[in-house]
Amino acid sequence: MGTGPFLFVEHVKGSRWVGRRNPEYWDRGKPYLDGYQALFIRDDADQVSAIRSGRAHIQFRGFSPAQRDDIVRALGERITVQESPWNCGLVVAINHDKEPFHDPGVRRALSLALDRYRAAVALSKTAIVEEVAGVQVPGSPFATPPAELMKLAGYGRDIRESRSEARRLLAEAGVPDGFSFVLKNRDVPMPYQHIGTWLVDEWRRIGLNVRQEIQESGQYFKDLRTGNFELSTDFQCGYVVDPDLDLYKFQSRGRSDANYGRYTDPVLDDLYVRQSRSVDPQQRARYIRAFERRLLDQEAHYIYTLQWHV
Repeated sequence: MGTGPFLFVEHVKGSRWVGRRNPEYWDRGKPYLDGYQALFIRDDADQVSAIRSGRAHIQFRGFSPAQRDDIVRALGERITVQESPWNCGLVVAINHDKEPFHDPGVRRALSLALDRYRAAVALSKTAIVEEVAGVQVPGSPFATPPAELMKLAGYGRDIRESRSEARRLLAEAGVPDGFSFVLKNRDVPMPYQHIGTWLVDEWRRIGLNVRQEIQESGQYFKDLRTGNFELSTDFQCGYVVDPDLDLYKFQSRGRSDANYGRYTDPVLDDLYVRQSRSVDPQQRARYIRAFERRLLDQEAHYIYTLQWHV
């Protein structure tokens, strides 16, 4: 449009996007670069190769820990690694239109089955995930403190107790041992398939027989949007850490086009509006905690897995 720091030069589909410095940029003296070339490289190994060879100089999405270590060994002091929590995480969309997932007890059981703390330690060694989190990025102003987070279903430290409660809830809902369903997942290995494999294994520990179905992205999003799934991985990512953006997705269908759980919850909608309008940070935090409890514990509309780490 001509108002940004760079001007368009070239786009080659599937290959590159090129921009050059805008000499009329409003913030004088910037940008610092004369231009840039953004490379489209889908394969993780090819991304690593591009950095190691100097064909590319930066990668924003994040490498796995093993890939990071490989690059550091190869380039030594010529490489800089920056790490932080990422305002992004995989969640599980539970289709409320499908039985028995219309039952909050069943949804709650699915969350109770997950040993998030053990997974955080193990998966952080192989995937771009690290911390156990609620609806806000850990360490951010409105994030729930770990001690409070542990009071939510599936966030307790005693996994035996949690799984025992999960089995009780499934039996109470009439879900037989060995009940089968499909978890749909996206054909993006990092971290979708790492998380998907973990979920399947955890649910088997409470007597559920879960099959993971890997889909190419087009079909994956089509099924999410049309409700053609029982459970599916989903994601909540934001370009800035702010409750309005981070919670918007989870409002009732009709209010949020990104609510793939297909539920209606006026209480959740009201809490969203209240937190958004509150000018007192402490009061806003209370509304956000109430929103989080209803979303993840009382109704278990969605399941949060682990916070991404870039």
